[in-house]
Amino acid sequence: MTKRTPLPPAEVTNNDPYSIRSIEQLFSLFDGGEFLSTFMSDHRDLLVELQDHNDQYGHKGAKGSFSISVAYELGGAGDLGMKISADFKGPKKPASNAAAYVDGQGQMTLYSPMMKRMHGGVRDVTPHDPETGEVRDV
Repeated sequence: MTKRTPLPPAEVTNNDPYSIRSIEQLFSLFDGGEFLSTFMSDHRDLLVELQDHNDQYGHKGAKGSFSISVAYELGGAGDLGMKISADFKGPKKPASNAAAYVDGQGQMTLYSPMMKRMHGGVRDVTPHDPETGEVRDV
């Protein structure tokens, strides 16, 4: 390993018209600017996905994120190889809900046991008028 003299503290100069001064400029280097365009489109899609989730399920769980990874590899001639990736995570759809009842035999059913008790048949109401069906006060 060769000994190198430390570089002086970096000074920002605006003399170099080729220097990269912003994240947007850096992102536009990848894939001829296609990465930046795709990233912005995916970011917009994430925001729309959050809004849709909020409309469908409410604000709980309306969370999303993105991660950007940039890897550098310095070559022997001072050239810098770069790789970038972006990972977007949208909100998770809540679990689906359902309801049923358990009957006396331990089987799942949609028929309520309370309804079974209510519909146990016609009750005998005595005393009543057999012609009109009117219940008589005793």
